[in-house]
Amino acid sequence: MKIKNIVILGWSAGLLLLSGCRENNEQLEESTAANITASNKLEPANLPPAPPEIREEFAQDGIDIDKITVEYFSDGQPVDMIADLEDKFPVASLVKNPADQSAVITVRTFSTEEKYLKYGDLNGLKFRETKAFNESIQKYAEVNGLVQVAEAGEQLPDSYYAFEKQQYQLYFGAFSPGWLRVYDDIIPYGSNKYVMSPFTPTLGFWFFDNWNNKIGCYKRQHIYMVEHLYDKKFFKKHLVSLAGWGTSTVMFWGILGYVNNRVESMILF
Repeated sequence: MKIKNIVILGWSAGLLLLSGCRENNEQLEESTAANITASNKLEPANLPPAPPEIREEFAQDGIDIDKITVEYFSDGQPVDMIADLEDKFPVASLVKNPADQSAVITVRTFSTEEKYLKYGDLNGLKFRETKAFNESIQKYAEVNGLVQVAEAGEQLPDSYYAFEKQQYQLYFGAFSPGWLRVYDDIIPYGSNKYVMSPFTPTLGFWFFDNWNNKIGCYKRQHIYMVEHLYDKKFFKKHLVSLAGWGTSTVMFWGILGYVNNRVESMILF
């Protein structure tokens, strides 16, 4: 990577808050608490100093990086800044205001997996279906000795991909909503390839072109999509859940610094 140790959420094209982005229902306790304490929670993002390339990328999406503010929630309640998001089931989103080029990043964490899953249930995000899909893939890989095959860097058999496709259709439907183009830096230039599409919405590991642990950003090319990123092969060790509209760019910069160069598997729906 040309730029390291700073990561995510250079988002564009009007990302909606994940609460209510698929359905109109919203967690009441979060909405009420946010209204009461909004003046206290909308504070400067305290992002690291942005290199010119980062500023330019935000500007292209109509966002002034100095006008980004951040809201943090834990189990639906507003909290102060959460420095370490790992293992807290983070769900992140961004909303921009074209009128003044400002943006609000919302970061939600959960104290238990069940609360995270319930949040997905309430908002049509299929977190519970994703968990079931992951478990079915992991069991299949273990039973068929594919964990060792993957760790050795060898190609998985066609039977695995057929099973993965069948399970995806079972839990999410026939196709994912769109395409992703990945890059090996946090700025979208340099080496890249369309590695995920409506026909390949899951990647148990980044075998193609050796993308494993090299992704610094990606461009969405779709109408709307939810993305789950994992630190291990076969959808193990959840890093973060994201969502976005349009041809937006997700840069691993800023708040979620731990994601950069760590993605080994990913799911789109």
